[in-house]
Amino acid sequence: MRHPQDEEMLKYADGELSGRDAGEIRSHLEACWQCRAAFEELQNTVGQCVSYRKNVLQKHLPPPAPWTDIYQRFTEIDESVVRPGFLDRFSQFLQWPIHNAKKWVPVAAALMIVWGLFSRFHKTPSVQAAELLRKAVVAAETRIEKPRRLQIRTRDHRLTRWAGSDRKLASTSADADALSSVQALFVAANYDWNNPLSAKSYEAWRGQLRDKQDEVIEDSGSYRVRTDSGSGELAEATLKIRTRDLRPVEGRFEFRDKEWVEITELADDGVPPTEIAASQSRSTTAQAHTAPDVTPDSAAPSSSSAFATAGDELRAVAALHQVGADLGDPVEVSRNGADVVVSGVGIDAARQREIQNALNAQPHVVVRFSESAPSNVRPTRSSAETPLSADVQQLQSRIAAQVGGRSNFEQLASQVLDLSEPMMSRAYALRHLAELFPPEVESQLSVQDRQLLRRLQQEHAAALRQQSADLNRMLKPVLPSVSVGSPGRIISAGPWQPVTEDLFQTARRVEKLLAVMFAAAPGESADDLVPAQLQSNLTQLRAKLEGYERLSINTER
Repeated sequence: MRHPQDEEMLKYADGELSGRDAGEIRSHLEACWQCRAAFEELQNTVGQCVSYRKNVLQKHLPPPAPWTDIYQRFTEIDESVVRPGFLDRFSQFLQWPIHNAKKWVPVAAALMIVWGLFSRFHKTPSVQAAELLRKAVVAAETRIEKPRRLQIRTRDHRLTRWAGSDRKLASTSADADALSSVQALFVAANYDWNNPLSAKSYEAWRGQLRDKQDEVIEDSGSYRVRTDSGSGELAEATLKIRTRDLRPVEGRFEFRDKEWVEITELADDGVPPTEIAASQSRSTTAQAHTAPDVTPDSAAPSSSSAFATAGDELRAVAALHQVGADLGDPVEVSRNGADVVVSGVGIDAARQREIQNALNAQPHVVVRFSESAPSNVRPTRSSAETPLSADVQQLQSRIAAQVGGRSNFEQLASQVLDLSEPMMSRAYALRHLAELFPPEVESQLSVQDRQLLRRLQQEHAAALRQQSADLNRMLKPVLPSVSVGSPGRIISAGPWQPVTEDLFQTARRVEKLLAVMFAAAPGESADDLVPAQLQSNLTQLRAKLEGYERLSINTER
């Protein structure tokens, strides 16, 4: 330690140093003869000063004078001053800022700065929103999450699905299309569709926004976090979080195209899809041991007095369409003399009962189900273990850079390929209608049956057009702008069946390019032209669908 100064030793002698500083000086004095001698000399000097003041000064100083009564003087001053009136005091108050600008301007500026800093950093809405969402995410990670049943409401639909799964409780094809459209909105906004009613998904979407405004409102028993976005497809989102456990229970999402979606957690009175499947499997096994055998022909009686007509076959197809059995289920419809035979392969017992109930009211219909595996089922997407080729890896790397990283690419790939499946289901359904009812068979239908066929055709075409538009919007950030020529020859009159095949082949090309682009097809090679080809085929598909719908309307007339 350096030698302490006289001032430091004087403070040490008076006990004015902190414990640490006093300990350092004490240790130094024990080891340093020079400072210890100086300290003793300082103590002697102080002692002499105290002795001089006590023995010399106090004996020669006069005794202290008595205290003066100052209150009497105050009274005299008050009586001599004339008190100003109210107007005089008010005038002086107004003139004070003018004559004392140097005093109040710095004070006012300092107060404004302090207030600005306080408003900026102390519990602003953005800080409140971020802190509340972070706590909600932590709370969700610490509890065991059960499957959540969500109600999704849009301008035109009301749907129900399980969080974390695309499986919905409603089974109609219209609901499937609506659910796919809602999914496309969330994917385009880069918002997690698998679990939209969660603080983690909301926090991830909010964190990627460059320009945002937050608002936190505390209601009775809940918080509402509202975020306005200055960019992106999702313009505004609101998440309602329950106070007692920080669990999101309600959300509202407003998009740029004026579409809106409300998601609400339903009461936990249902059973998750896995348990539904297990219970159905158990009930099917029990029935196999207890119920008597039922012959296929006993399910729907047929009439041998008349042959089944094309109209009977069409009405059976329409009944299957009502339960969505024409969109991917391994079900075939054919005529065999007096019967319309509806056969299915590898369908579970619950779905068999649903199809059987839909066909019970149809005449001349015989339902036959087989438990063996289907022999000719459209291949589904698989996770191939074949290593990716170099050109596929380069293409994926470029797309990943465009969407902000590998994780975003994998999420986009999963969502795009999931959306392409219902699109191809519609294309296959349209093709199946064209194969079942060629022009010579269609001519045998009554006016009402032809109108029914046209409605089925138009519904599949409209859904296919919507799904292709959703795919185009989802892929817009990664697809180039290409100039597309004539989409092909779309006739305005004549049979629609040949045009359906051309439409189907275009959809197949889109599906194949998606599989190549996102590596769902193992061993495929991908060059730099794949994104442009995909954009071109998507544009052609939408243009052909518009002409196809016009052709359908003209045919109906």
